[in-house]
Amino acid sequence: MGLLDRELSWDEQAHLLDATVDHPLVLRYPISVEYQVAFLKHVIARLSSMNAEQHDRMYERYCAMLSPGVELPLDDPSIGLSYKHYELPHGQGVISLKESGAFVSDGTTGLCSWQAAKALCEHISNNRDDFHGRNILELGSGVGLSGIYLAKCYEPSIMVMSDCHSSVLTALKDNVKLNFPNAAPVDCDNPLVSLLLDSGNTLIGVMDLDWQYVSASNLSQLIEPDVIVAADIVYDHTLFPALLSTLNYIFCLSNNRCKFVLACTERNQDTLNEFLQLLITAKFRINEETVAPSRHFNWDSSASNIRIFTISRAFT
Repeated sequence: MGLLDRELSWDEQAHLLDATVDHPLVLRYPISVEYQVAFLKHVIARLSSMNAEQHDRMYERYCAMLSPGVELPLDDPSIGLSYKHYELPHGQGVISLKESGAFVSDGTTGLCSWQAAKALCEHISNNRDDFHGRNILELGSGVGLSGIYLAKCYEPSIMVMSDCHSSVLTALKDNVKLNFPNAAPVDCDNPLVSLLLDSGNTLIGVMDLDWQYVSASNLSQLIEPDVIVAADIVYDHTLFPALLSTLNYIFCLSNNRCKFVLACTERNQDTLNEFLQLLITAKFRINEETVAPSRHFNWDSSASNIRIFTISRAFT
């Protein structure tokens, strides 16, 4: 039986509010007002259909959110940022991320967590040994869901998250600080590393990594990756030469002993196939993984054609 398939008592309604819109995490880091309004409207409508007496606080919160001038305590409300909270599997805690609800914000699509990032997290949760204790570099980190999940739950030796858009890097740094409040800052001479923290088990970095200039990034001074991860970075064929150059550069750092785990939403089959063919021509090996069903990260596996690949190269 679902939660709203029966009449809720006042105490149950109060408990529901305490666990959702009045949860301390949501009050401190609010999710979008539109989502909270839609949620309360649905609950009120369901209770009304059962002729159930509704808790006073239900209407108070609903009306307060409908009032003009409601503002979220965010750094940049002009690009529609709010928070999302992801409860992690196996009681590993919560990830809180500042994200945008818009498809494109401030000229970039990197300010929200996409379906492929959630599918990548699901894949990671089912393949712990591939990531635990490793040196991990993430390309196109966006707001940081996959990288923060890895850093929080898999104790990599070093976890470097990277992107190249200024707004994305700002949100990414804020999200890393939010989720590792007790981590100690570490000095770094590399001017492209805007944040480096020591969480005790893991060194966590945020880096401005432009694929066109990766050879000038001094990346090797920070990390020699065992594993590269990325989600939803294969959507624009004009970026493929720079991305391939970046992969070649990083694989050379490890004498071709690293591996690349790539999660994609297949929006255009020809575009994805073009990239895969470039990898094959460059002597990479591609293994397509079985995509795990959505269990922990709430992504719509029926509506999204997600594909995950493990990419390696023969030792030289």
